[in-house]
Formats: sequence, C-alpha cells, structure tokens
Amino acid sequence: MSEEIRMPGNHRIRRRTFLAGTAMLAGASLMPGLRAASAAETIKVATWGGSWRDSLDKLVAEKVREAGGAVDYVLDTPQGNLAKLVAARGGVVPFDNMESGLELVQLMAADRFIADLDYSSIPNAAALPELARAKNYVMTLGSMDGIVYNHEVFEELGIAPPQKYSDLADPKLAGKVAFPDITHTQHWNAVTGLAYEAGGSEADLKKAVPLINEINPAYFYSSSTDLSTRMASGNIVAAPWHAGFVVRLRRDDVPLSITYPKFGDKQGGLWPVLHHIVRGTSNVEMARAFLNAYLDPEVQLAHAKATGVLPINPEALRNLASDPENQEVLRLDETTFENLFVVDFSKVDLREWRNAWMRDVSRG
Repeated sequence: MSEEIRMPGNHRIRRRTFLAGTAMLAGASLMPGLRAASAAETIKVATWGGSWRDSLDKLVAEKVREAGGAVDYVLDTPQGNLAKLVAARGGVVPFDNMESGLELVQLMAADRFIADLDYSSIPNAAALPELARAKNYVMTLGSMDGIVYNHEVFEELGIAPPQKYSDLADPKLAGKVAFPDITHTQHWNAVTGLAYEAGGSEADLKKAVPLINEINPAYFYSSSTDLSTRMASGNIVAAPWHAGFVVRLRRDDVPLSITYPKFGDKQGGLWPVLHHIVRGTSNVEMARAFLNAYLDPEVQLAHAKATGVLPINPEALRNLASDPENQEVLRLDETTFENLFVVDFSKVDLREWRNAWMRDVSRG
C-alpha cells in the first residue's frame, strides 16, 4: 500500500515511507488484530511516570473512581508502550488508553493500533480548538520546549543565558550538559532546532549532528525523572528539555530557568501530548470516560498547574495565565500556540535520522 496519510497541519506523507522509518523506532514489525485484556471495571492507561502520573491519578483517575471504576498504569515512554503493543500482536492489548506524540501516531493509525474516536461520547472535546481533535487522537496538553539551565551556575561561570541550542557547546559547561535521546519526546524539537541553526530543517536533520558533537553531552537522557535527579544534584546544569520541569523543580528550590530558541519566525517548541483509545479494548465506555474527564476545564487547569504544561482547553489556558508559578516560566497569551514551532513529521526521514543518530553522534 502507498496511500497518503494526513498529518497535523494538513501535511501528508506516504504510508510506505512513514512505516519504513518509524518501525525502526518501535523495534519490531507491527500487526493488527489485538483483543482486549482488562477486566471490565478497570482500565489501564499507558503514560509517563513520576509527577505526571501522580497528577493524572489525582485529577483524572479520581473522577473514574468516583463513577465506580478503577485505573491502573503502564509507565514508559510512548515508544516503549508502542513496543508493548507490538509484542502483544495476536494476543490481548496491554492497556486501554495511551499517550503518545506526533512521531508515532500515523504509524499506530496505519496499523490499526488506535481506535477512531466517537466525539459524541466525549462532550468535553467540543470546547477544544479544531487542531486538537483528530480522527484517532485528542491533543490534551502541550509541553513548551526550550533550554533548561541552572541560572545560578551560569552566573557563577560568567555564561549568558543560552539563546540557541548550540550555546550548550560552551567549554565552561563541559561534562555538565545532557541531551535527549531519540527515545525521549524532547529529542525532536532539540535536533530540529540544531538543524535550523545549521541552515537546515526537519528535512535534513543530519545537519544537527556536528553541533550535537560540539556540545559533547555528558549523557543522553531517556527519562525525565532521572534528569530531574541529576539537575537537582547539580550533576547536570543544562539540557534541551521542557518548561514543566522548571516549574516542578523550583518547588524544591532548584534554581532553574528556561530560554526559548528560535525556529525561523517561531520561538520555542511545542510538543503536543496526544491521547488515544486503543483499538480492541472491551472497556470503551470507561476509556472514553477517562478521556472526557481529562478534558474537563478544571482538570486541565489543575493538571497544567501541577506539571507546568499548556492546557488545550481555551478556558483553562486563559486561567493558567494568572498562575504565578507558571506565568514566570511559560509564555502565555492569546497567541501562545500559533507562535510555537511544531515539528512537521511529513518532512522527517525517520530511517535516515535513526541511522545517523546511532552512527554519527559521538558518545563519551
């Protein structure tokens, strides 16, 4: 098959091309035909761990529990959870709801891992902007990506706040910089930003490689929880990351700030958090109830405040602008989303970039 797949922003990519590159990220061949595993009264939600999971459980899952249901979690990166779907081919689905990102959604749709959404059963989605509602996912939230750094250490070292990703190559930062691994969601804005600096774009990510090697990261992080620990200890003082961890770690008196590099006429990167219902679940009604609760304006606002991300519900976004913790870190106004850069994966050759990342990026 070589039909075209529509991507967010009206971009298109041929299915054959997309599958060839993205299958390498999942690490195995994909087959549809999964059947449901969870008991009817319990759903499993595939998501990230740490404070993100804790906030979801407190705010979203509580509404499901109030209605008589129960929620368990499968904690991993989106790629790791996709690999679980791959491993379960022909068997039972390992979870009912899943959070993912733009680099995986077309693959999961093409191979029928995610269900089409019945929006009449998700009434809170009606308030969302059109860009957030797709056939098989809802954009629930978005992270605002940039360069997170320890401003006290930068001041001590006499280093100005970083304005572009390549500023992390400053020799004074040697051994103190982390960079997101290809398995981490913040990877894509960081490597695309470096490609733009080198005169390229998503279409030629290999241009980012020399700049990554100049930065010479001390380590490539695949877990934000681990990076949080290293940032808090001072072992790492700068990394391409997202604003949410500035908000969260400041609560523990970690002196972090964030700057937002430019991507052409955009400033800062947006990473959309996408929510799916897994095809084959027998818990469709409860899965929809979880997603609908997630989109409640009050839940959106509370979860965004707790985690330092952007809610998609317009009312929640307006109210977040008055939150002292977040307004100091996030760029919040009526043009927030239109001024942020979003990676266009219709231009990304995933196979080529995966090979370049593994072959050409220096490691220690």
